[in-house]
Amino acid sequence: MSYEKKLMQMKGLVKKKPFADNIKKEELEMALPFYVEQWENAGLKLIKEEKGFYFVKETFYHSKHIHGNIGLNKLQQAKQFMQEVYPTHPLTIAKNSPFCFYDIETTGLKGAGVLIFLNGVLKEVENGFLLTQYVLADPGQEVSFLRATDFWENEQTIITYNGKSFDIPQLVARWTMNRNNLPRLKQHHQIDLMHSSKRIWKGELERFKLKQMEEMKLGFRRENDIPGHLAPIIYFDAVKSGNPTNLMKVLKHNEWDILSLVTLYILSVELLQDKEIIETAATYTNIGRWFRDLKTMNASQDWFTFVVNNFSDEEASIAYYFVGLHLKRAGLFQDSLEAFLQASKEISGKYRVEVYIELAKLYEHQLKNFPKALEITQRCVEYEAKLNKDQHSRLKKELIKREIRLIRKLNISRESAKHNKKRI
Repeated sequence: MSYEKKLMQMKGLVKKKPFADNIKKEELEMALPFYVEQWENAGLKLIKEEKGFYFVKETFYHSKHIHGNIGLNKLQQAKQFMQEVYPTHPLTIAKNSPFCFYDIETTGLKGAGVLIFLNGVLKEVENGFLLTQYVLADPGQEVSFLRATDFWENEQTIITYNGKSFDIPQLVARWTMNRNNLPRLKQHHQIDLMHSSKRIWKGELERFKLKQMEEMKLGFRRENDIPGHLAPIIYFDAVKSGNPTNLMKVLKHNEWDILSLVTLYILSVELLQDKEIIETAATYTNIGRWFRDLKTMNASQDWFTFVVNNFSDEEASIAYYFVGLHLKRAGLFQDSLEAFLQASKEISGKYRVEVYIELAKLYEHQLKNFPKALEITQRCVEYEAKLNKDQHSRLKKELIKREIRLIRKLNISRESAKHNKKRI
């Protein structure tokens, strides 16, 4: 039976739980499930409140706890570094802002009927960290379950992995569905570590699933992990049968996810901080490009210079290109020319086209070397044609216009030289 069919079957079974017809709605909402004792014996604690009930599991980690090959005690220093050195960077947790690491498990991926059944929230506490996992006791107890978090009480920084696309939209959707029974959800600052990981390791890693990040970068390998796509079936089965054995494995899966968020944040900041060669030239070039996109030009140039000073010309070819752009902007045209020429030795693809264009501009406008500018432009036209089969691309048209203009300038220059020679 397919995963989808099994999931629908489980949903149907949950909806068919029998209740006596004469039970009032209020009594129905507060009727405790038959599996309370089983779930509590497994390590979950039942919390009852005015509007319903939910289960919770708390796990404390000492600050010396090591996940993979990274200690959680490094988080404080990483946070302070970003606040002091790069206060506006996307990875920075604002000063005096509460923050948490957040990950959810749901009964599906999309649709109005998808529920969050596990909210995992890790926060800094005295001497360490506290992971609180809120578990939906029953699909009818969603209001109590959602309210258990403090996302309606305080604005904070929420750190996730793909949370901007999944976790937070799911939270907002479920909150909206229950808005008549819940206080207003606060607007929170978000740090999505999937986005930052792609900025840092683009071109080096083929996949950016958290499990791959753990194995490739964090030194952590899961054993006996529950695949995420089985979580919905496991939850519905636990509600139907009362057996929490596999549900607790889902909580362990969620726990590993959140601990990996902490260590991935630490590693990402360390790469922005330390200038020890522990990654590839491509990674450090990506960091330089990230700062450049953020308009943090001095930091960007520092990273590109770090790459050209510590890696081979082939590995540093793209960094040479960006160094050239920085020098050109500073008016150091000869130094810029040399950087572009160095880049052109090994660079390929779209960046080679960009290098040719920058060289042609320098030769034409700053150095007034029209023959060399024309030669570079013609090389660029030939190379671009190999990359792009579109005969009417905007870039191709611009290159042809540049070529025609340079030929005209070159002819004018030659005619002027002949005229001056005759006068002599």
